[in-house]
Amino acid sequence: MKAIKIMMLMTALIMAWGCSSDDEDSSGISTQVVDSIPVWKVNFTGNDAVPDWKAPDPSRYENSMFTMVKLQEELVPYSTDGDRMAVFLDDECRSLPSERNVFENGSVYFVLKIWGNSSDLDVTVRLSYYSAGLHKVFSIKRTESFTERTYGFDEDFVPPLVKGDSNYPVQEDMMVRLPDNAPFTPNEEDQVGVFMGDVCRGVGHVGKVFTVFRTSTEEQLQLRYYSAEKKTIYTFAQPVGHSKEIVLSF
Repeated sequence: MKAIKIMMLMTALIMAWGCSSDDEDSSGISTQVVDSIPVWKVNFTGNDAVPDWKAPDPSRYENSMFTMVKLQEELVPYSTDGDRMAVFLDDECRSLPSERNVFENGSVYFVLKIWGNSSDLDVTVRLSYYSAGLHKVFSIKRTESFTERTYGFDEDFVPPLVKGDSNYPVQEDMMVRLPDNAPFTPNEEDQVGVFMGDVCRGVGHVGKVFTVFRTSTEEQLQLRYYSAEKKTIYTFAQPVGHSKEIVLSF
């Protein structure tokens, strides 16, 4: 009698597993049919305090320049009136901390007046942005010399601020391409996602460069592809390497 009950329990478990919405073939690709476009986002949330950036004394500098920064698209949904942006030369604040300007199309811009001297040669220039919605400071640096000029007025200047997230010290550009035998026709609603387990580490579109965020080079990440035509998510078991271009294999 006890043996019969065990057999019935095993049969029930096998039937339950067989009814799963996921299906994995011999190539290591699992598929999941979904009702809507998945919402894949990298978590940039932090707990940084509101920075106390002080405006410099203009009388100490010979020249000034203007820069208009367009906020990176990935950060726009979290932007609020509490956002701030500033420029530093060798860790000295050289701009009036700027508040955001929201255009009719939803784009967010910051206008910065930056002061400097002719002696500011090969200095470390740091652009820092505080996202009030994310409670996070993003900072990116480069070395250059101060010259009196303008940025971002004739054409958009969109610095890659998300690359200044200290939570992800390893950041890599990646492009994903489809093979000729892909089981669907790609369209603009398709998405490519890179995941650490169920945690998103990068989102993009096929044939376009996007950024993958890692906490270390040893992390094992996996690719997912959402096909709008098939309303299906394809998950690839093969770990994502460090190649800049990946051609999916079906």
